[in-house]
Amino acid sequence: MIDMATVTTLAESEDGVAEEQAAEARRGAGDLGSEPYDPEMMAMVMAAAPSLFAVVEYEVAHPEIARVMGFGVSADEWVHVVSVDGKACGTFETAEEALKPYGKSDKVAARVVWVSPALALQKMIMR
Repeated sequence: MIDMATVTTLAESEDGVAEEQAAEARRGAGDLGSEPYDPEMMAMVMAAAPSLFAVVEYEVAHPEIARVMGFGVSADEWVHVVSVDGKACGTFETAEEALKPYGKSDKVAARVVWVSPALALQKMIMR
């Protein structure tokens, strides 16, 4: 895996091969094109990007006993949830509606836990 310092070094080279390597490294690092995006483009993408969340089932009497049941993506007008085993999925109007299939009793309940950008970044770094 090429790190961003290597990408910068390759990009500064006047060699056409090095430029292609830099572009490939940027694509590998998550950039889709060979040119960096301008701040306005990045702001547009970030404004439109959906939010991520987990559906967590827990014991009402002991909320520390919990398990992740599924993961969801929430955009302005829709929410899509997939179970952790990938065998069930659903589309809803809100993240809270995505909890309806899990029901609620005196013993077990479910809740939405939003994945913060910091948490997502931490997971990416740990890979």
